[in-house]
Amino acid sequence: MPMTRTILIPLLAALAISPALATDAIERRMAEVVPTLSPDVIQASGMPGVYEVRYGTDIFYVSEDGRYLLQGSLIDLETRENLTEKSRRGVRAEIFAEIPDDELTVYVPQREVRHVINIFTDPNCPFCRQLHDEMQTYLNAGVKVRYFMYPVLGRQSPTIMRDIWCSESRTDAMDLAKAGRAVPSADCPTPADQHLALGRELGITGTPATITGNGQLISGYRPAIEVIQALNEE
Repeated sequence: MPMTRTILIPLLAALAISPALATDAIERRMAEVVPTLSPDVIQASGMPGVYEVRYGTDIFYVSEDGRYLLQGSLIDLETRENLTEKSRRGVRAEIFAEIPDDELTVYVPQREVRHVINIFTDPNCPFCRQLHDEMQTYLNAGVKVRYFMYPVLGRQSPTIMRDIWCSESRTDAMDLAKAGRAVPSADCPTPADQHLALGRELGITGTPATITGNGQLISGYRPAIEVIQALNEE
């Protein structure tokens, strides 16, 4: 090995910042940039000298000295893996795992549950109705379907969603709404505001939007057989 390289390697190692010092430097700098929020996570990224800083599902990359910030997707060119999306999937999976079934409209297969999908839906969305028409296909494949309230199409959507959530059987009421039939009026507290806020935080702009148990986001309608195949591949 050439002498210059022999000297250079330990010199570079000496210049590297320890993880503890890097985390402290990044935390101080981000407090200046975003004073109203604290990062959920500061951790080493796949790129040497760069740390991943996460606020919910918003992900930034900051140099270990806290000077430089990047926003965008970090790609591992050897594996072609999107490391940013991988992190986002983990965050989504954690979020949805903590939301209980009792605040949702849930369809449970009679057979063993193999997969879980979370769907933001609107009663007036034609593609949501198309997806709902394939409910039995999902159930036959062992997929539990959890509906979230996302009434963003038309002035009547929030009222219909409230009637569904406050009915004696949410699934029966959802079936009526998806078939374009009237749902009996009912009133009670609902998690509509929380579901809308969550959808906006995740960047959902339309329905249906599906999040798998592993946190993969599927925007728009896709045939049930394609979604089930993707679930099986996960």
